[in-house]
Amino acid sequence: MLKPICLFFLMFYGVFCCKAQIPIDMDHFIDSLETRLRTERSDSISARIHFLLTDAWMFRDTAKAHANLNKGRELSRKYPYLEGISYAMEGAFYYAVDLDRSELAYHKADALLSKFDDKQTYFVRANIWGNCASILQRRDDDRGFVDIMLNKALPLAKLSGRKALVGSQYVNVGLAFMELEQYKEASLYFDKAIENLESEGEPVRLVSAYNRAIENYIKLKDLGKAKDLLDKAREILAPYPQSDQYAGFYLSEGLFYNEMGAYARALESFDKGIMSAKGPNKFSKILELKNARIEALIGTGRYEAAKRQLDELTRDDELMSWGEDRLEVYEHYAAVYAGMGNMKEAYTWLHKAYILNDSLYDTKFKNDINMMEMRYDRVENQKKIAELNNKNQKAVMAAKTNRLLSWLLGSVCVFLLIVALLALLYYRNNKKLAVQQELNHRQQLKEIEQQQQLTITTAMLKGEEQERNRIARDLHDGLGGMLAGVKINLSGLAQHTTDGDIDPGLNKVIGQLDNSVSELRRIARNMMPETLMKFGLETALKDLCESVMSDQVHIDFQCFGIQPDISLEKQITIYRIIQEVLSNAVRHAQASRIVLQCSQNESVFFITAEDNGKGFDTATLAQKQGMGFNNIQNRVDYLKGSLEIISAPGEGTTINIELNVAG
Repeated sequence: MLKPICLFFLMFYGVFCCKAQIPIDMDHFIDSLETRLRTERSDSISARIHFLLTDAWMFRDTAKAHANLNKGRELSRKYPYLEGISYAMEGAFYYAVDLDRSELAYHKADALLSKFDDKQTYFVRANIWGNCASILQRRDDDRGFVDIMLNKALPLAKLSGRKALVGSQYVNVGLAFMELEQYKEASLYFDKAIENLESEGEPVRLVSAYNRAIENYIKLKDLGKAKDLLDKAREILAPYPQSDQYAGFYLSEGLFYNEMGAYARALESFDKGIMSAKGPNKFSKILELKNARIEALIGTGRYEAAKRQLDELTRDDELMSWGEDRLEVYEHYAAVYAGMGNMKEAYTWLHKAYILNDSLYDTKFKNDINMMEMRYDRVENQKKIAELNNKNQKAVMAAKTNRLLSWLLGSVCVFLLIVALLALLYYRNNKKLAVQQELNHRQQLKEIEQQQQLTITTAMLKGEEQERNRIARDLHDGLGGMLAGVKINLSGLAQHTTDGDIDPGLNKVIGQLDNSVSELRRIARNMMPETLMKFGLETALKDLCESVMSDQVHIDFQCFGIQPDISLEKQITIYRIIQEVLSNAVRHAQASRIVLQCSQNESVFFITAEDNGKGFDTATLAQKQGMGFNNIQNRVDYLKGSLEIISAPGEGTTINIELNVAG
């Protein structure tokens, strides 16, 4: 089979026209475009029409195609999207004559169009990458073709939402697997292609998919499915006797008859196909039909006619440039000469095929060459073969017996190998399962340990807050009241004593007592801030910052979006964290300026504190056992948050905290 050329002709019809289908009557389509162009005043629409005409004339009249391409490019210079389309059309125009220039134009087009993110652009880019893949296929790089189709063209086609395009992409992937002789894999992609195209009602693309799927089913010897698809294709084409899809249909029909052994009917189909070939791929389709026709001629014993057809094909440089097609021509020559009884010439051509095949597929035809050598030797030594006929028959029987024993031994070896592989897989799976179970068990133990630590931490924090609350009440209600009473009594004593009789130290004691009461109230407030209980977290934090500020310490407090529905327990925990952060900045870092930011985004509470203190080496945190950062870390863990400390000696400290306040 000739290597298929997978260029996506008429790739822009679905972009510029209201329908997504390729027109089945191309002549009428061209006439309608040229009529529209004569009355159109918009540059952008005119450019699009010129590009459609370029596509339509591509394989009919290259001069008209080139003229429309230049005119379209001239009109599209003000439109970046259409400029990208112009390069895509240039790639399509040079595809048949200059692969390097075509590939360069396609890459320029994709670079320009990749800036646009819409289904229309995805459609064009999918076609561009499909054509880039076909360039690799023309260079005999089938694997590169499949790689681009599966990883570039098909994903873009799916993003475009065009099932017809997705179907065409699947057809070409199927063709590539056919070239690699992976027919079962190819059938999967042909089935996907037909499913997409049937749902879209795309007659041209659908018939093309049917034709290629038929060839693949013939390779798989599934003639029933091939016949079903032939009937479907014939039904679609019946209303369109001038369609350029008939060439592909007659090729598939002829191959079907070839496989059935109905060579006369196959020849009739191939001849019809050659007569009906037109439109894109006309000449490559004719070559494919002529090449298939040779097999039918050989099947009917018309070796001279087959040889003349082969001589004609070998003069076609395009055909002979493909390694696989050249190999098929050599094999046909060998079959023709063998049929004519010229075993020496048949051997010569089969030897050429062997040399070519060795460079393409290693030693695929080695056994065939050996068989041809044996047949050639028998022709040259007929008398000797006749005399030794009996001995040869015995040797053949012995060879059959040896082959049977070899098959039996091979079957036993294969069976034992399968058993060994299954045992190995079973062992490996059990080992993997045991390792996974061990990992799961360790993970569960770790989670239990973390839960226990969280429970302990929660209990400690609750106990600490309860103890703080109790001590604060005792200090405020007990010791605070006693000190206030002592101050009142001393103040009353000072008022009833004349100035001359007052002890000079009494007023000093009263002042010290007043300071003690104030300090006692500050300690009680820090242990359980009443502002937090009465007015909420934001007010309490403002009050905390004001209480920490002094002539030597300035705090810039910023608050954003704190919600009042945070539970009291979590508000207290946040308050304690910020209290500890400010305390560390003042006492240990000796900072004179602190910036404190608090904000909330849904269930996440953010704290950021920056100071200009003396800083420290964060690497030493793990070695220190100070209560400050441990208390902060415990409370952060309690709220399932994260703590980040950025500091260096002499450069101040930045603390970033994220807390989960949901629930």
